[in-house]
Amino acid sequence: MKNLSLYILMLFVTAGILSACDEDFNKDVVAPQSYEEGPTQDANFVVAPTNASINLNEVTDDTIALATFTSTPNYVDGATARYAIQLSETDKFTDKQEITLNASNGVAREALSQAVITLYGRRPELRDLKARAVAYVTDVDGQALYIASNVMDLKVAPIAPVIETAYYLVGDMNGWDAAQLVKFTHSDKDVYDDPYFTAVVKVPAGCYWKIIPQSNVDGGDIWASGALGTVVDGDTSLSGTLTTTDPKAGKIDTEAGYVKFTLNMLEYTYTIEYIGDMALQLYVPGAQGWDPATAPTIYCQNYDLKYDGYVNFTAADQEYKFTSQPNWDAISYGNGGDGTLTTDATAGNMKVSEAGFYRLTADLSSTPLTYTATKTVWGVIGDATEGGWDASTPMTLNVATGEWTVTTTLIGGKSFKFRANDGWDINLGGDANNLTYGGDNMTAAEDGTYIITLKLGSPAVYSCTVVKQPV
Repeated sequence: MKNLSLYILMLFVTAGILSACDEDFNKDVVAPQSYEEGPTQDANFVVAPTNASINLNEVTDDTIALATFTSTPNYVDGATARYAIQLSETDKFTDKQEITLNASNGVAREALSQAVITLYGRRPELRDLKARAVAYVTDVDGQALYIASNVMDLKVAPIAPVIETAYYLVGDMNGWDAAQLVKFTHSDKDVYDDPYFTAVVKVPAGCYWKIIPQSNVDGGDIWASGALGTVVDGDTSLSGTLTTTDPKAGKIDTEAGYVKFTLNMLEYTYTIEYIGDMALQLYVPGAQGWDPATAPTIYCQNYDLKYDGYVNFTAADQEYKFTSQPNWDAISYGNGGDGTLTTDATAGNMKVSEAGFYRLTADLSSTPLTYTATKTVWGVIGDATEGGWDASTPMTLNVATGEWTVTTTLIGGKSFKFRANDGWDINLGGDANNLTYGGDNMTAAEDGTYIITLKLGSPAVYSCTVVKQPV
């Protein structure tokens, strides 16, 4: 048998500066294996000082010199070694990401960035990491040796563009008026987890446009550095790359109508979809028969491709789809999985888990397209009611009309509104002739007994009547 033991002389190089400390790290190194015959090698790990920082957005080299050797160990004939860097959020290294060192003892810039993204996400901030160097050595007899250095502190920012919290559309659709900017919609997710921003807007024929970031709006000058546009002035492409360097105005070379803008700010790209005369309602075949022409509908009240409405399902596991027209010839939307919709004609149906009066929504402005189905039971709530603000007064559903009704007393001068499922996730208030979600409280005119009717049968407008009964 041959003797084989190995320690490695290694140090980290960060931010282009070669640094080392002279502490003794033998206590942190796996003891070398020993055999009866043959030479041995002795060395120490040497690791860079703490708090070294690398912002990969400021590094142009494809390879980052994260580690190097001060000397090359003399291996026993036939022995092979592989060296790597391990990164983790904690010094336990239970969530470690490992990057193999290349022939020049560096790591690929993209690989280092991806390791940080896996641990922390894409936001381009310096992230606190624990790092250590490791060596895997195998001799000709297959004996393996693993050696790890001490743990050091390191900060790395992954590769990612700056994504702002909001963006706005400006152009011929609003007269290039800074006071009339069209805000793109976005989910409630972190912008680096969901970099898509969307806007649906009515445009004139041959409409020119540019994109304004939130920072320019906050700074009071929408044309300051950071405004986005196309590389070529008057570019009529329906998809392309956005630039902040001498941005030009893109052009929607179509007739007047609705268009949907989608920005991918992780890639700094845009797409434009011409909608034309936007369908203001979606049909819901399946709920009450599979003929779209006689199906209930959900409605787009704000011209934003977000649809809302109430549909009664009479049985558990009842299936349905959405169609854009009262027939099957136009676009239909089926189950894309995990709350998403797809226009794939072979897609399956959505379905409800139990019978009931459901609020259905469809968001065709988002990427991906999404939908919700929430069973609702409605009541009246407020200090004008018998239950005050703590307990809803239950209402009764008229399935044929989609109206909820209750006869109850109200206290004059006090407030009330409507809510579903004894909670505040879904509530309606405001103008009795045009109720809105989260709308203001309404006021009872005077003490008395009232027949209160909440009308949810027409998705184009929700309303209510509050009729005082004679004594």
